[in-house]
Amino acid sequence: MSKKKRKKKSELETTTDVAPDASMATESTLSKKERKAAAKAEKAAEKAAEKSTEKQDASADAAPATPKFKHLRKKKLTSGKGASPREVGESLVALFNAGKADEAEKTWYHRKIESIEGDGSVFEGLKGVAEKSAWWCSENKIVAAKAEGPFACSTGFTVIFTMTIDRADGTRMEFREAGVYTVEKGRIVRELFMYEV
Repeated sequence: MSKKKRKKKSELETTTDVAPDASMATESTLSKKERKAAAKAEKAAEKAAEKSTEKQDASADAAPATPKFKHLRKKKLTSGKGASPREVGESLVALFNAGKADEAEKTWYHRKIESIEGDGSVFEGLKGVAEKSAWWCSENKIVAAKAEGPFACSTGFTVIFTMTIDRADGTRMEFREAGVYTVEKGRIVRELFMYEV
């Protein structure tokens, strides 16, 4: 072995004893080829660490995976195009609480809406809803009214109404009811009122 090779070998052994990691070895003791290999290995290690961190962050942010159910229908229910049930519900609640229930009807009700009361009466279309509202307002005076919700799903939403009214006979009454709304293509096509018992 030549003097030069022995010197280089002894330098490498010394470097290895002091710093086993190639990135910690001084550049003067490594050849150009060895420096390139060390830099390449360091970059690869950094990339692997970044990917690992990204995967951990993504899995921490993601919702838990849905298990595979045996009896799950492949096609999911939807309200179709247009405003989502949540958007329609939020607007209806805001307008009702601002004393603008009529505006909510004009904005969101489909012209062929079905309005179903707790006793099973079905009022058809906007004309039926207007007729029912006119009769109800002639019999009752609203003292206080509040809407809570919406409680939304893929095809509609529910709102809880709490009202205090003065009836035509002079009595005051407080009641709560749930309005269950079906939304199709950004419009309410059915409302169903359920009364607290």
